[in-house]
Amino acid sequence: YGQLGQGDITPYSSPVQVGALTNWSKAECGGNHTLALKTDGTLWAWGYNDYGQLGLGNTTPYSSPVQVGALTNWSKVASGFYHSLALKTDGTLWAWGYNEFGQLGLGDSGTGTDRSSPVQVGALTNWSKAEGGYNHTLALKTDGTLWSWGDNEYGQLGQGDITPYSSPVQV
Repeated sequence: YGQLGQGDITPYSSPVQVGALTNWSKAECGGNHTLALKTDGTLWAWGYNDYGQLGLGNTTPYSSPVQVGALTNWSKVASGFYHSLALKTDGTLWAWGYNEFGQLGLGDSGTGTDRSSPVQVGALTNWSKAEGGYNHTLALKTDGTLWSWGDNEYGQLGQGDITPYSSPVQV
C-alpha cells in the first residue's frame, strides 16, 4: 500500500531509506500506514488510507510522505491498525481514521463516523502518551493515570468487563 514511503508499492527485503532527508525524529507504523514527525514539529503520513488514517482529509493512499496540515507543534505519534493518534506540544491528544468501535475517543462508536483529519480528543491538555491497538486506544496523562477506549471484546481496555467505550475511561 506504499507504507514504506518509497513512491511505489514494491516490497523490499532489506532496509531502504525514506527519501534523502535527515530531519526525521519519530516514526510509527500502523496496520498498513506510517506516521512520522520531523524535528521541525511537522507531521507526515503515507500508506493505506481507506479510513482516512493518514489524516489528509481524504481516503487516497499515498506511497510517499505527505505533510498532514501545516502545523509545527506535533510532539508524539502513535498508530492503531486503521487509526492514528498524535499529541501536540500543548498536551492535547488528536485522533483520526477508523472509528467503528470508538477507538478515536470521540464518544461516537458504531455510527460509521471515521475521521479523515485530526480531531481533538476532549479538551484536556494533560496527555503525555498514547498507543493504538487493533481497534482500541490506551493513553497516559501527566499525572500518571492510564485511560482506555474502543473495542473491548477480550477485555483489552482493562475495565473488568467486555463493554466497548467510545470515550476515555480511567483504568
